[in-house]
Amino acid sequence: MNTPTSQRDQIAQLAKSKNAEAYKKAKDIKDPWFKAQALAHVARYGDDKAIKYSNEAIKTADSCDDEYKKVAVLAWVIAALAETKHLKQASSLLMDALNKSKNITPNSSKSEALILLLQAAFKIDVGTAKNVVKTIESALGNDTHWRCKRAIKDAKQLISGEMKPREFFW
Repeated sequence: MNTPTSQRDQIAQLAKSKNAEAYKKAKDIKDPWFKAQALAHVARYGDDKAIKYSNEAIKTADSCDDEYKKVAVLAWVIAALAETKHLKQASSLLMDALNKSKNITPNSSKSEALILLLQAAFKIDVGTAKNVVKTIESALGNDTHWRCKRAIKDAKQLISGEMKPREFFW
């Protein structure tokens, strides 16, 4: 069965060698969550079209069906922009995503989105990641949910070097 997950995974592999073909296939994915991820993979290998593909991924992300998905999926786009040396655009998108994260409820979902954004922020630079940690602490510090507590703990361990950022994007 050709699920959105398998389509995204196929595109991620195809984008490395046949970027234009991967882009065409990414456009066929119906689910915005997986389509945005696929487009981010295409952007990562899109050379001179990385910005175009990233912009399409951002637009696609906005059509996701809840605030968590709209924000969290931007982590893949931020990482792609940073890896293609479009640091200004990556930083700007990260700031937009952090601002949008304020609309995510409940906080346990917000914590998951913020950790994804933190992982992407490391692709920009450590200073940017440190600022995301401050946002995580500020947004979640008073919440007693286990996911919020874990997010704060993980964020601190990532910044201190006790934990390494995951390469979950690719």
